[in-house]
Amino acid sequence: MICSRRRRAVPKWAATLSFALALVASGAARAGWTFCVADAGGGEIWISQVFVAPHNREHLESEFKAYLASRGVADSDVQCPAAKDDKTEMVNSQYTAIAFHHKLGDVLHEIELGDFAPRR
Repeated sequence: MICSRRRRAVPKWAATLSFALALVASGAARAGWTFCVADAGGGEIWISQVFVAPHNREHLESEFKAYLASRGVADSDVQCPAAKDDKTEMVNSQYTAIAFHHKLGDVLHEIELGDFAPRR
């Protein structure tokens, strides 16, 4: 049996709204929280405050490395954890990283967000 129902045209605004809602639901329209850690060698560790990640990890890591290089910290090994929606979870991860490096006896340098602010 063939059904011959006519489909109504979907208004443009409804299609646009549907697309925007799909982006939000997938997480593509919002950034998560992260922080960056850099090992400068010799027990010198640089760690940023938790911030909203405006772009991917690789870009954040290169920005943090360039920030440190501009302050005389050359050849640092930088890592930024994958961004997460839950800020509390990321703050706890940062605290764990700080505690770990304190146990190792490393010298920690905490970076304020006003000093290091990733570009959007």
